[in-house]
Amino acid sequence: MKSNNDNLLYFLTTDIAEVFVTYLQLSYHVANQITIIFVACQVFTFLSAGLHMFEHAYFKTIIVIAIICWGIFIFAFNNFIFPAS
Repeated sequence: MKSNNDNLLYFLTTDIAEVFVTYLQLSYHVANQITIIFVACQVFTFLSAGLHMFEHAYFKTIIVIAIICWGIFIFAFNNFIFPAS
């Protein structure tokens, strides 16, 4: 029997609406994550003008670490957690 590994985006569903809802939820999640990062960067830019140098460096470090952790979690989810399920 030949394995069909060419079509990896194929969904095994019994309801055609389930595929649509899955794509809708996925796009909502991605948009939500991008919006959170954008808002955090905008808040940092707005507040950075009124901060002292130490506060500015500390706040910038927190934002950078949060974005790096977000990227690591997305990478881990896509490469390790999601394929295992």
